[in-house]
Amino acid sequence: MNNENGKLDKIAGTIKEATGKVINSEQLELEGKLQKIHGEMKETTKELKEDLKEKAAEKVNDFIDKKDIDKQEK
Repeated sequence: MNNENGKLDKIAGTIKEATGKVINSEQLELEGKLQKIHGEMKETTKELKEDLKEKAAEKVNDFIDKKDIDKQEK
């Protein structure tokens, strides 16, 4: 699956994994596990990206605020 939503990959992976167990297909079971891990990685990456954006925005705002204060003091 090529989507940006890790939850869908996790759900699809869980279904594949369970189906593989039921029909005794080790390959399908492993594909499901991999897809589930891929979904978890997507979610983690998305969270890290959001955290980095937030931290960068805070730093930029702090820098701008400091410059504004410096200008007012002059």
